[in-house]
Amino acid sequence: MSERNDGGAILWAQETMDLGRERPSGRETLQEEVSSTGCERGDVMVQATDVTKIYVTGPAEILVLDRLHLTVRRGEFIAIVGASGAGKSTLLNLLGGLDRPTGGRVLVQGFDISKLGEVDLARFRNQMVGFIFQFHHLLPEFTALENVMMPLLIRGVRRSTAAERARATLEAVGLGSRIRHRPAELSGGEQQRVALARALVGAPRLLLADEPTGNLDRRTGEKMFALLQQLHESNGLTSVIATHNERLAARCDRVLRLENGQLSETPR
Repeated sequence: MSERNDGGAILWAQETMDLGRERPSGRETLQEEVSSTGCERGDVMVQATDVTKIYVTGPAEILVLDRLHLTVRRGEFIAIVGASGAGKSTLLNLLGGLDRPTGGRVLVQGFDISKLGEVDLARFRNQMVGFIFQFHHLLPEFTALENVMMPLLIRGVRRSTAAERARATLEAVGLGSRIRHRPAELSGGEQQRVALARALVGAPRLLLADEPTGNLDRRTGEKMFALLQQLHESNGLTSVIATHNERLAARCDRVLRLENGQLSETPR
C-alpha cells in the first residue's frame, strides 16, 4: 500500500498558495495567537491522542493508523521507522496539518489543529512547521534563492527582507555560492539542501522530514543527516524524521516503530 508521499507534498504546495490569496490583512501571526493562549508553557510540542486514519478506496476501508498515541517533547529529535506502507508519511501529514485524522486529535503546543479551518491551517503550516519531503519539490523555473524565498513571500514578507533571509539560510546549509542556480543545475544533495533551507527560512518550531535521505547515496545521505542534526540544535527545533534507515535513526534521541497502526518505542 502506498503511503501517499506525493499526495501530502502536492497538498502542501497547493494549499500553501491559498495563504497568499486569502491572508487576512493586519491579522497577527499564528505563532502570536498560540503564544497569547498560554500554550507555550510546558515542554510538550506535539500530542497525538487516539489518532485513527482510515482511507476509503471504493468499497474498501483501509485502516492505516489505529488509535495511535504520540508525545513529542520540545527540542526532541525523534525517528519513526517501519516498513513501507506502515503509515509513516500519513502520520507526518497529520502532525503537520496536511491531512486530518478520521478520529482522535492532534495538538501542537496545546493548540488543537483539527479545529482550524482551511485558511488558518495553511497559515499554521506556513508559520509553524517546516516540511522536507523525499523528493525536493523545488520549482524548476526559479533559482535556489527564489525557491527559498517563496514561503516568506507567501507570508507577506517584503521581497528584500525575504531575499536577505533566504540568502543567509542558504549560506547556513553550505550553498552560498549556488543561490543563482536552478534545481536542474544542482546535484541531488544540493537540491535537498535547498529544500532544507526552504523548510527553515520561516523559523518554524516543528520540523517534519519524510525520508529526507531516501533519494541520496549513502555518503550524501550521511552528510544531509548530519546537517539536519546540526541545524536542529542551532535553530532550537523539535524534529520528527520518518526513515527506512535504521542506522541513521539510531542517532536520534528516540526511535519509534510504526507497525499495525500503532507506535512502540525501540530499545536503545
